Amino acid sequence: MKKLVVIIFASALSFSLAASSHRHPCLLLSKDAVVQMKAVRGSVPLFDASLAEVIDNAERALEREINLPRPEHGGGGYSHETHKLNYFDMYNCGIAWQITGKRAYADRVKAMLTAYAELYPTLGYHPLNLSPVPGRIFWQTLNESVWLLHAAQAYDCIYDTLSSRERRHLESVLFRPYAEFIMNGTADNRANQRTFNNLNNHATWANAAVGMIAIVMGDDAMLRKALYGKDESGEVGFMRQLDVLFSPDGYFTEGAYYQRYAIWPFMIFAQCLQHNRPDLGIFTYRDGILLKAVDTLLQMAYDGQFMHFNDALEKGYDAQELVSAVDIAYLADPSNKELLSVAADYQQKVLVSDAGFAVAKAIAEGQARPLKLRSCILHDGADGSEGAFVIMRSPREGENSALTFKATSHGLSHGHFDRLNFAYYDAGNEIVTDYGAARFLNIVAKYNGHYTHENNSYAKQTIAHNTLVVDAKSQFQAKMKDASDSHPEITACSLGGDVQMVASREENAYPGVSMERWLFFADVPFLQFPLVMDLLRATSSESHCYDYPVHYLGHMIELSVPYSKALETMHRMGDASGYQHLWVEAEADAADGTTAYTWLTGYRMYSISTATAAGDKVFIARTGASDPDFNLRSEPAYILRHQAGPGSTLFASCLETHGKYDIKVEQSANLDRSCTAVEVTENSPSHISVRYSFKDGRAVLLDVDLSSDQIKYNVSYE
Repeated sequence: MKKLVVIIFASALSFSLAASSHRHPCLLLSKDAVVQMKAVRGSVPLFDASLAEVIDNAERALEREINLPRPEHGGGGYSHETHKLNYFDMYNCGIAWQITGKRAYADRVKAMLTAYAELYPTLGYHPLNLSPVPGRIFWQTLNESVWLLHAAQAYDCIYDTLSSRERRHLESVLFRPYAEFIMNGTADNRANQRTFNNLNNHATWANAAVGMIAIVMGDDAMLRKALYGKDESGEVGFMRQLDVLFSPDGYFTEGAYYQRYAIWPFMIFAQCLQHNRPDLGIFTYRDGILLKAVDTLLQMAYDGQFMHFNDALEKGYDAQELVSAVDIAYLADPSNKELLSVAADYQQKVLVSDAGFAVAKAIAEGQARPLKLRSCILHDGADGSEGAFVIMRSPREGENSALTFKATSHGLSHGHFDRLNFAYYDAGNEIVTDYGAARFLNIVAKYNGHYTHENNSYAKQTIAHNTLVVDAKSQFQAKMKDASDSHPEITACSLGGDVQMVASREENAYPGVSMERWLFFADVPFLQFPLVMDLLRATSSESHCYDYPVHYLGHMIELSVPYSKALETMHRMGDASGYQHLWVEAEADAADGTTAYTWLTGYRMYSISTATAAGDKVFIARTGASDPDFNLRSEPAYILRHQAGPGSTLFASCLETHGKYDIKVEQSANLDRSCTAVEVTENSPSHISVRYSFKDGRAVLLDVDLSSDQIKYNVSYE
C-alpha cells in the first residue's frame, strides 16, 4: 500500500511540475516560434500572405457585433453558420494577437468566450432532430467537437492575458462542461459516450478536441481520457485509433474523402502532443503511420482532386484540412520536400503556426521538389489484410491517366456496396466515374445539408458503380452489417512497367455467386494511348441475371448496334436497389460477337468494347427517376445485361482512349475506335484467354493462368 501511495504521489508531482512550467501558446503555436515569426515578418512571402489573411479576418471580426443566436438550424442555416463563423473569428483573433500584439484581438476572444460561458449552461439539446448524437450549439456532436478544437486554440493564444479568476470561470462554466458533454452526453442521453469511445472520424474529432483543451488547461487526467478512452483502458481513444483506423500503408478505412476530413484532427492533435508530450513519439508511432496517412491521401488524388469512392464530394489538396496536414507533416519530416510543392502549387497558403512557418520558409529558400504520383496498392485493415485500393498510373512520360480499383472492406457507415469497382481518369477529366455521395453540403434547402435520402437509395447501391450486379440487387442486400463481416481478397497485383494489373476475388457479396475481376493497364506499342483490359467473371451453380454497368461523364457518340431511343416517354429500369432512379433512354439487342460504345469527354474519345452473345441486352440510362426533389445529378450510364445459366460468365472488355476533337480550330483526328472485336477463346477455372483485335490486323493477346495459387499472366501483340 505504501508503495502505491508513492507512485500516485510521484505521478501527481510530475504533472504539477509540468503544469507550473507550461508556457502559452502551447498547441500549434509555440512561444519560441512566435518570436521568430515576428523577427522575420515581411521576408517570407507565403507566410506573410497567410498571416495577412488571418489579420484581415480578425479585423473583420472586430467590426462585427458579437452574436450568439439560440441554436435552431442545421448545416448551412443561420444559427449553425453564425456559431461556425464565431469559432473561426476566435481562432483568427487569437493568432493575430500572438503575432501583432494588438490587444483588441485578445479582448475580442475573451469577450466571445465569456459570452459562450453565459449561453452554454442555458442550452439543452439542439432542437433539430437529425442525429442520434445531437449537440447543443450544433445539430450533431461532431460539430461541437470542431467548435472546441478551434476555441481551444484561441484560448491558448490569449491564456496569459487572462487573470487566474477569469481562467477559472471560463474553465468551470464553459470548457469543462463542454468537454464533459462531448465525453458523456447528459443523464438522459449517453449516446456521446459511444461516440467518444468509438473508432471512427467522429471519435477522432471528439478525442482531439477534448485532448487539446485538456492540454491548455493543464488537465492530465482529461488528456489521458482523450488518449486512451474514458476508462483509460486503451481499447479506444486517440492512440487506439492510430492502431485500428489506418492500414500499415496509411489507408483510412472510410476512404479518401473521410481520410481528408479525419486527417485534420489527427494531425492537429498530433502536433499538440509533439509540443507537450514528446515522450509519446507521436510522429514515429506505428512506423510513422500519420506521415504515411498524409502521403497516402496525396496519392489518392487526380489533378489535385480526391478520387471519388464511398461517400465523397468535390474536395482536393486545397481543402483546409490538407493545408494543416501538409504543413504539420513537413515540420515532422523536413526531408520530404515534395510536401512543399503541394503547399506552393495547390494550396498557396500555410497555417500561421510553427508548421506553416517552417513550410513557407523552406519554399522561400527554394527547397520544394515536385510531388511524384505513383502507381500503388493501399492495403485496407489494421493489419493490411482486408483488401486494398489500387491506383495504376500511366508509365508514359507526359500522359496524365489513372486507373483505380476498389476491393476494400466496407468502410463503416460511409462505405458503398461496390466491391470490385473501377474508375478511370484521363486528360484532366473523370472518365469512368464513381457517383460519390448524394449530398449538398450545408445547403439548407437540400435536406438541411445532410445526406439526402437518395444517398442510400441510389449512391450507395451497387448499380451506381462500375461492378457486377446480380439479379438487379445490391451486394449484401445493401446491409452494412453483413458487408462489414467480410472483405475481398487481392489475388494478384503488379505495378509499374508497360503492363500493370490487379486481381481480386469476392465470395460473399451475393449468396452462391463467386465474383472475380482482373484489371490490366497496358501501354500497347501500336495504340495512341494506354489500354484498359477488364475481365469480370461470375460463377454460380444457379441461373442469374448479370448487369455490367459503366458510368461515365461525357456525350454519347455511337453504339455499334441499332438502338431504340425513347423520344416521348421514358420508363424506370427497375423498382428497387437503385434501379428505380435510372431512366432508360435507349435499348438495344447486343451483337453476337462484340458490342462497342463510344463517348466524348473533353477533347478525347473513349470506347468500351465487350464480348457479347445473342440475347444480351444494352441499356443507355440516366439518373433522375424517382427523384422528386432533384437531389441526383443527371449522369449517363451504359449497361450490358446477360441472362446466364449455371456455370461461369465472363465479361471481357477493353476501354480504349483515342482521337482528338478540337472545336476551337475545328480539327478532329482518329475519332473511330481501333478495337474491332473482343473474343474469349478460353474461360475455364484454370485459364482465361482473350483476343482483342484492332485495325490493320493488329491484336493484343491476353492469357491468365489460374492453375496455381500464384496467378500468372501474359500480354503479347500481333
